[in-house]
Amino acid sequence: MKNKLGKVLKVMLLTLTIVLMYSINVSAASGQASIGNRDYATVQKALAAVKSGQTIKLNQDITLKQALLFKKNVKYTFDMNKHKVTSKIPDSDTVGDFDVQAGNVTFTNGTTAASIFIHEKATVTVKSGTYTQIINWGKTTIQSGKIVNKKYSAICNYKGTLVVNKVTARANYNCIYAEAGTVTVNGGSYKSANTQTKYPLIFSEKATIYLKGGSYTATNAAAVYNENGKITISGGNYRGNSGTHWGMITNCKTMSIKGGTFTNSDYLYALFCAEKSSTVVSGGKFTLKRSIIRAGYGRKKLLINGGTFNAQSILVCEADDLNVKMDKSKIKLVGDTRTTTMFV
Repeated sequence: MKNKLGKVLKVMLLTLTIVLMYSINVSAASGQASIGNRDYATVQKALAAVKSGQTIKLNQDITLKQALLFKKNVKYTFDMNKHKVTSKIPDSDTVGDFDVQAGNVTFTNGTTAASIFIHEKATVTVKSGTYTQIINWGKTTIQSGKIVNKKYSAICNYKGTLVVNKVTARANYNCIYAEAGTVTVNGGSYKSANTQTKYPLIFSEKATIYLKGGSYTATNAAAVYNENGKITISGGNYRGNSGTHWGMITNCKTMSIKGGTFTNSDYLYALFCAEKSSTVVSGGKFTLKRSIIRAGYGRKKLLINGGTFNAQSILVCEADDLNVKMDKSKIKLVGDTRTTTMFV
């Protein structure tokens, strides 16, 4: 009898131990985030505890009601671990849903209806994932990912440096809005989320932008618009209908075109050089139905000393051809393309 009772007690103890261990594991998995084997009840607590070289992993989908503050001045990874982050935080020009105030943070592996705001002293690398907006004041590199904003701009650069290697960007306003700083685009796909938008895909207010690659499809506005900055185009595929702007590429300040492929399906121009603009075309392949470049009245400089052109003519000038130079020995004409300067 004693032996039977002992066996029963042993079975009961073993069962209780298994239940307790399971409960502990469930409790650990129920925290919002973890660093290594340690679980944290909230993501913010994990952000406060993270050390250099560590990775914060999300354990579940989360909904943000206030901004996550990335304040630790260390280098670490924020792995969303294939989870979804939803934001109920009101729109702000000074704070993001993921508000990176310091440190060097890599974001990866998740789907978010949230924005990343990078402050002046912070460095961010976006390795992968889906976001609604990225706002940079510091130093940001987008290696890959998808940024979709059906309300505002997708990527904004107000200061500092931004490098985009590969991204799929869709926006109601600009895919890339650059107020200042330096932006380098090496690749990616850029298209408006609204076919009736009047906003260019790439817009420079006072920034320096280098477009080295990528695919830009305009639908009702310019693919690239330079208001008061400096843009250098050395690669990429630019196509579509410039719609509300004179040119698919519009320059109002300083621009250099060294390469790239430019195709406009409508009758508007591939390049419009506005009043007081300075433009140099030394390369690129242009294919249009009619004229390729329109030189606005009062332009400061237009030099064409390279490129391949396939259209009715290369150039149309407003009123006169002052400050316009074309080196015919360095350009290539395809088909019946004329170099003749026409006036309107």
